[in-house]
Amino acid sequence: MTGIGADILGVIAVGIGMAAVLYAGLHAARKAGLRPAPWLMPAGIGAAMVFYSVWTDYAWLPRALDRLPPGTQVLVVGKVTQIWAPWTYLVPVGVRFAALDPSAVTEGEDGRRRAQIMLFERRGQTVVVPQEFDCAAGLIRPARGDWAPAPGDDPAFAAVCGGQGG
Repeated sequence: MTGIGADILGVIAVGIGMAAVLYAGLHAARKAGLRPAPWLMPAGIGAAMVFYSVWTDYAWLPRALDRLPPGTQVLVVGKVTQIWAPWTYLVPVGVRFAALDPSAVTEGEDGRRRAQIMLFERRGQTVVVPQEFDCAAGLIRPARGDWAPAPGDDPAFAAVCGGQGG
């Protein structure tokens, strides 16, 4: 299971686990003669669910990068802020990135290079986009697209052509 379904299932599991821990703790406190506040159980469960949700959002990018094959280059990372998560205005959360495996770059007889750009998204499918690069002419062609000049700051062109280009 991936995507939002796994996130919801994880949050529910954390809530159930925290409920069990709090139930046992509050029961022990009552047996010891203490009178814990009745709001501790729902507040503790809610806090655990929120903390897990925040942790899983911020931990996705490092976990996804760790699963990449050795030598894979991350070309760009997309970070966002979300109105329902105000802490992301302080530290934006990574929700997508593009990567390239340099060992999978091939060179055709015409001298042009072909690469598979992998596009990863937090709650989406991974998409592999083939692209062609004419390093000598400084051109790039996306799948089913036309040749166009590569922007000077294009990370895919820099990774595939390594400083070559017109």
